[in-house]
Amino acid sequence: LLLISLNHIKSNNIMEALTQTVSTAIQSSDYTQLSLVFTSQWQSLGQGEQRTLAAHFIKSAVASPTFFPAAFQSQTILSVITATLAHLPPIVEGAADTQLRQLLFDYKVNEEDDYSTAARILSGVRMEASDENSVYYMTPLERCDVFVKVAECYLEEDLTVEAEGAVTKAGTIIENSGITFVKNEENDNDNDG
Repeated sequence: LLLISLNHIKSNNIMEALTQTVSTAIQSSDYTQLSLVFTSQWQSLGQGEQRTLAAHFIKSAVASPTFFPAAFQSQTILSVITATLAHLPPIVEGAADTQLRQLLFDYKVNEEDDYSTAARILSGVRMEASDENSVYYMTPLERCDVFVKVAECYLEEDLTVEAEGAVTKAGTIIENSGITFVKNEENDNDNDG
């Protein structure tokens, strides 16, 4: 029992130290330190602690007024982002992971013209359809908009199969939601003459 208690204390101390290291590294934009934490140092943690640390990184990075978009220029940070997005708990406070995906999507589209990567990033957004109290809740139109943006990005790079898949998902959302669109006769008449 004492050994289990000592291991628990040791684990808590490691977790606290890594959390503080991540916070400090974000404040100082120390990409190398962040990479060390998320490539080797966090291997000593259990899966639950890894998820907690990943969520802490994402929440803190998104909340920082100076970290993004400059950090997106670093391949090191992009690797950290990829690792942390793959190790998240079921809920990240304030849907910070969704905010990060949107920031990265905007950066890839507007700064790098990297549309297929932008599409893959945005398609990973968590979208809750039924629980309106969830931080991930999106209306049918909001969810549809995500897939339309994904399709547009794929079309920018002539990836028609991928674009068609995204359009199909958007169509399914609209169909399942019961939303109907009314044809605007006034605009239709303007196009006749």
